[in-house]
Amino acid sequence: MFPRKSICIPATPPVDVADFLPIIEHPHFQKLRDRKQLGVNYLVFPGAVHTRFEHTIGVLALAQRLCRIHRLPDDDAKLIQAYAMVHDIGHGPFSHQVEPILTGDHHSRGVERILDMKDAIEACGCDCEQLIQMLQGDNPLAKWISDRNLGADKLDYLMRDALHIGFHGTPDIEKIQFYTRQVPQGLAIEQKFIEDAKQLQKFYSYLHQHGYLNKTALAAQRMLQRAVQQELMQSSQDPAQLWDMTDQELHAWLYDVKAKVSKKLARKLFERDLHKTFLALKPPQYEYVERVVDKPIVVNQWSKAELRRFSEFANDTQKLLELEDKLAQQCNAEPGDILFAAMPYFKKLLPEDLIICSDHSERQFSLLQNDTDHLKSLESDYLRTFAVRLVAPTKLREKLARQADSIQDSIKAAIG
Repeated sequence: MFPRKSICIPATPPVDVADFLPIIEHPHFQKLRDRKQLGVNYLVFPGAVHTRFEHTIGVLALAQRLCRIHRLPDDDAKLIQAYAMVHDIGHGPFSHQVEPILTGDHHSRGVERILDMKDAIEACGCDCEQLIQMLQGDNPLAKWISDRNLGADKLDYLMRDALHIGFHGTPDIEKIQFYTRQVPQGLAIEQKFIEDAKQLQKFYSYLHQHGYLNKTALAAQRMLQRAVQQELMQSSQDPAQLWDMTDQELHAWLYDVKAKVSKKLARKLFERDLHKTFLALKPPQYEYVERVVDKPIVVNQWSKAELRRFSEFANDTQKLLELEDKLAQQCNAEPGDILFAAMPYFKKLLPEDLIICSDHSERQFSLLQNDTDHLKSLESDYLRTFAVRLVAPTKLREKLARQADSIQDSIKAAIG
């Protein structure tokens, strides 16, 4: 039977959306058209302007394919596909890059929006409560979408982000889906294709190193975050109101901010006058990775324990802001001139362990526990990339680099 309604997106055959038109036409879903998948990373990768809308349709396409491959029962297939449609519905403007300074999280907002969409969801023949259970991880079928190794969400964004960033080497997604199995612990992959699974995890690692955690992109993310954070501190606006904005609406909101620091950072962001690194704190034995030739950058080693403590400290965005301002005052700079472009502690970024199974026996084992060489390779990838960066306007880099020792002392004192 020919699809009654389809949507065409890059790198994917036409996607049959006929069963989900009421969801697609709902305002919550339409707003995904103006929420970029990679936030402000388009300032570094010009092609990275794809949206949550495109990604969601891509996840639906993969969900439909896996339902065909595995001949899932009709009711299960419909529920999995409906979950593919709403799995990202809770995200706000610029996705993860602004969410840390807003009240709540995208999972709780997702529950609220699913409830708002109740009539549209039921018009598609689906049940809100079941979708909420899946969003909260209480239904094993959700793993077909949300598994951090083999789920359709992960497989689509790896392929789609790489496409729009301009990276090559995407693993064979169709083969991986074909040989994925559901076992009591979650999703597993057939042992014969273990090398494909390892390639998938290495590609995930590569995208983080050179795409998601690009140092210039991290600086832009913190400039955006700090601009929003400062304005919310100095205005009476409820942070929760920002959740319903699109990227374009938040962009317009930033044009009209009153806080001096917010106004300055927003203007620099819009003009792509981005802060640059003057101090990089790296794990032991990995400081050599930083490119410092002809750049006013100081690179120092911190122990893994110190880097972990800082990452835990940085989870509190208010404390991070206060430390940034303290360092600016210490260095006779203005608030907002010194920012942290920090990434999460590297172990949080490692792929989850992956179950390996066999159609010819009941034997199952964990990939990372058994293949220690593969695990060490993934850990080395992140250690090579990991850094706590302090960034500042270009004109201040040389001056601040000369004060690197006193800045480090202040940071260590702040994090205990």
